[in-house]
Amino acid sequence: MKFSHTLQFNAVPDWIDYYVAYDQLKKLIFQLEKERVESAAYQEHNDPEQYSGSSPSAQEQQEAFLSALDVQLDKVVNFYVQKEEELYNQIDILQRSLGQQQQQQEEQTQSAIGSPLEKIDSTPHLDKLHKVTRKISFESRISSKSETGIDVDALFDTRSQLILLYVSLSELESYLELNRSAFDKILKKYDKVLDGNLRETYNKKMVREARPFTGDSMEDLRAHIERLEHVYADIFCNGDARVAARQMKTHLRDQVTYDRNTVWRDMIGQERKALSAHVQNPAEPSGYRIPYIDFVVTRSLLRCTIFFLLALAAFIILLCVDCFGNVEENRCFALLIFAAILWATEAVPLYATSMLIPFLIVPLKIMRNDDGSLMTAADAAKDTFASMFSSTIMMLLGGFALAGALSKYGIAKAFASHVLSRAGTRPRWVLLAIMFVSGFLSMWISNVATPVLCFSLIDPIMRTLPDGSRVAPCLLLGIALASCIGGMTSPISSPQNIITLQYMNPNPGWGIWFAGALPIAILTLIFCWGMLLLIYRPDRAQQHLNRIKPTRGKVSFAQCYVMFITCATIALWCAETAMEDAIGATGVIAAVPLFMFFGTGILKKDDLNAFLWSVVVLAQGGMALGNAVTSSGLLEDIALRIKDGIQDLDAIAILAIFAFLILVFSTFVSHTVAALIIVPIVQQVGEALPTPRPNLLVMGAGLACSAGMALPVSGYPNMAAVMLEDQAGKPYLSSKDFLIVGIPTSVFGTVLIFTLGYGILSGVGY
Repeated sequence: MKFSHTLQFNAVPDWIDYYVAYDQLKKLIFQLEKERVESAAYQEHNDPEQYSGSSPSAQEQQEAFLSALDVQLDKVVNFYVQKEEELYNQIDILQRSLGQQQQQQEEQTQSAIGSPLEKIDSTPHLDKLHKVTRKISFESRISSKSETGIDVDALFDTRSQLILLYVSLSELESYLELNRSAFDKILKKYDKVLDGNLRETYNKKMVREARPFTGDSMEDLRAHIERLEHVYADIFCNGDARVAARQMKTHLRDQVTYDRNTVWRDMIGQERKALSAHVQNPAEPSGYRIPYIDFVVTRSLLRCTIFFLLALAAFIILLCVDCFGNVEENRCFALLIFAAILWATEAVPLYATSMLIPFLIVPLKIMRNDDGSLMTAADAAKDTFASMFSSTIMMLLGGFALAGALSKYGIAKAFASHVLSRAGTRPRWVLLAIMFVSGFLSMWISNVATPVLCFSLIDPIMRTLPDGSRVAPCLLLGIALASCIGGMTSPISSPQNIITLQYMNPNPGWGIWFAGALPIAILTLIFCWGMLLLIYRPDRAQQHLNRIKPTRGKVSFAQCYVMFITCATIALWCAETAMEDAIGATGVIAAVPLFMFFGTGILKKDDLNAFLWSVVVLAQGGMALGNAVTSSGLLEDIALRIKDGIQDLDAIAILAIFAFLILVFSTFVSHTVAALIIVPIVQQVGEALPTPRPNLLVMGAGLACSAGMALPVSGYPNMAAVMLEDQAGKPYLSSKDFLIVGIPTSVFGTVLIFTLGYGILSGVGY
């Protein structure tokens, strides 16, 4: 939770205007940062057309911030002094009143006292906003003043006043703690953003010397709280201060709970109000109304229904049409088309389609034994579920564990911020650096999580750019496209690579994968960088960008441990081919990070729950379908028919045909879906060639899946980028931005796959 939310959540609602205006001070810091960046650009290039504002010095900026800080400190001091005097006077008045009452009670006879006072119900009955009383409970125990000799109303008022004062003093104590934290954090923010050194000096000379924050004031406040506890104990708890403190804290807890619930509701309301600015007018119809029944079908539901019915119709028709002269192959082809349409259109969630596949495989009776006989239902189910958890799935889970640990302990962010801090301030080099960081991190924490991390890293740059600057879309597009390119760099960088490995025999290992993928990815990334510079001209739009500061802090033991396990796992994966007789499969190695992280508490159960299980289920469904297509003989039949049309072509031409086919497919649908549908066919075509080269075609096809990046829907990085908006709620990117840069970059990467990639993979024996 951000501190501004913490401050609002824990503040006393009635005093909210008297806390440090943390958000206001933070906005001032960002405004000073923006002025400094613009000033530096002006001083460097001396171009008055590019900079029309003033040029404040660092000293002037510091004085402006200190002036605003002094105003906040004076506000806090004045309010505290006022409340302190008010509450302390109330305590004195109450104590004098109690003394007078005690003298009057001493004049009464002991027989006038009914039941012991400590038996009075201590159930919470009053808080500052809701004066809910329980006089009935008192009167049930003490019928009246005439019977007991005790004035019930006076006793009730005394107890209420004590509790009210105790709650107010405790809130005042919390007020001091929150404001002291607010000063410390806003000074830390200033030092970090503007390279200042105010935190220690201002805290020491101003905050700690101000009356509310001195040691004497804190001790005096604590003494008055204890004084109330003793008074309450003497009257209601037989002098036991611990019992009194426990009872009074119960009332304090109820008050805090009520305040927080009230503030929470207000915060939710404000959030909904803010979000409503981007919601369509509810008065306008958002769908289609069905006649005669008052029911509106939304456009989204209507679209999904139409595509689902289309898939279902295709499924039924293909079940009834003999396309291959074999019952099992016909049924399997119907299932393949049905799943492909659902995956391509996302009529239902991708992982939901994968869940349906095992259910359909067995009843359709499409699984066959090696001798061609039909499998029994029990054997088909066993074989289907066995295919859904393989070495590849274990490797995917191991990759999630590495990504979770690197992200949780800030290693990925620390690496990225240190690299970007050395990129300088020229837009072209900052763009290249952030694209390199995006591509590199995609190798280890997947190209699903990388864009989100990198978008947050460039926030210091984004907030200091002029409105409408062309640098902002250039940077965001660079991160998105570099993350897509990074999806081909390692076996665990994207789900489509995991699927590709499933159809490669023998497993290429990390060494061969790096050899084939890295040169293609690096050259494609550099080409994409050049296209962005050519189209957006960021150096002309903004000559000087804000410098990103590296994360500070000492390296912890946990970070060292995570790095050691990560490096050891990757080294084992790279050497897996040499250790195949001992290890057996890459999935066995994946058990190392899973045990070493979860077994030692580096990762917890919540981290396990945060794994991308939808991706796992999607991959499992694809593997089950691939196994069924292979078992039924359909895949071999399709491959032989395709082979008849391309058997006279060279392997490089075949790779080019499939690469461009996958490029078109993965541009319009998910990269993972493209791999699920086409890679199995490519593998069978490679097996059926006069000179079998399945691994060459499969790996080339897998790399081509990551090359599709010409539309906002082409992969998760693009989807994440197109949703980002500026402060006015206007999107930074449009489909046009992706088209003008994504199309040439996609084509360039695909050409590299069947030229450079073909040469490298042929060189390693594929």
